[in-house]
Amino acid sequence: MMFFLEETLINTLVGMCITYTCISVPFLFVKFTEKNSLLVKCGLGVLVGLASAYIFRDGIANHVALFSVIISPITFGFIFFGYPVLIFGIITSTLFIFGDTSYYDVFSVVYFLCLVGFHLTKRRGMAYVIISYSIAQSVNLFSHVSALSESGYWQLAIAKTSLSLVFLMMLYFAFGKLLDLSTSQHYFKKASETDPLTGVSNRRSIDLYLKKVEQSENTQFCVFMLDIDNFKSINDNFGHPFGDTIISTVAKLIKKNIRSHDFVGRYGGEEFIIILNSSLDNALPVAEKMRVIIQEHVSETDSQESVCVTVSVGIAEHASGSPVNIAVANADSALYKAKTGGKNRVEVY
Repeated sequence: MMFFLEETLINTLVGMCITYTCISVPFLFVKFTEKNSLLVKCGLGVLVGLASAYIFRDGIANHVALFSVIISPITFGFIFFGYPVLIFGIITSTLFIFGDTSYYDVFSVVYFLCLVGFHLTKRRGMAYVIISYSIAQSVNLFSHVSALSESGYWQLAIAKTSLSLVFLMMLYFAFGKLLDLSTSQHYFKKASETDPLTGVSNRRSIDLYLKKVEQSENTQFCVFMLDIDNFKSINDNFGHPFGDTIISTVAKLIKKNIRSHDFVGRYGGEEFIIILNSSLDNALPVAEKMRVIIQEHVSETDSQESVCVTVSVGIAEHASGSPVNIAVANADSALYKAKTGGKNRVEVY
């Protein structure tokens, strides 16, 4: 019994290290690079499937495999990354494991069915992982009653079940700390790149994005410089808090009318920069639509007075091979032309 516990503990610690590494490294990579494509998830599914197969082989060789340890890479991969990891993890591990022992076959089928069932009904906490494990292990043990009774394996089975529950809680605690750490770091990173008033990118983030665009292969895009007309008079007549509301409202309207892969940032004061990943022919209608939507939006002051604002927009298309700053400067020149030409209009450089 002591030998079994020692070997099981070693196998469990190895499994925990493998699981934590398999999940934490990709998780942090995805969190901070924001590269969360389907290809990444499928690759991770293969990785956790191979990890499960390795833990299984190592445990079976020493007769100390804990099912919770074997399925933990796939389980936590599923929790953190979703169905692609689960599907590819099960397929990969099945190729190496399924059919080797009926104990694991029964357990894994029931366990993953329960886990997916809970997930589909929006029950996704750690408690449901433990419930799924408990159901699967109960079905597994009762389906092998005669074999367990003949071999006198009941005590070991109960001990392994208890160790499995402890193992799952330890991993949950470890991943909880990882989530806390990554969330706080992600928060500070996001805060350093976000304008607190509008929620769009700040000047630091704008500069980083322009540098990134300049280094990318995407050479076709347009730069908008958008400025709120007569903003000083809005502040003078209605106060700075209402002026802040106008800036925030304009930012929301801009975000609502561009695509997710386009970019918007607060360039300074009441001025915004927008990078639209399209040609000038396609960008011009977008700018005009944006101008009209902002003009038609009505904001109310504290005294219930209705206020409409207008914006001027300057557009410049980036010339392939030229510095991005040239396109920004050209868009700024077009904005100046719109301002001096009567405001509430779109001008192209």
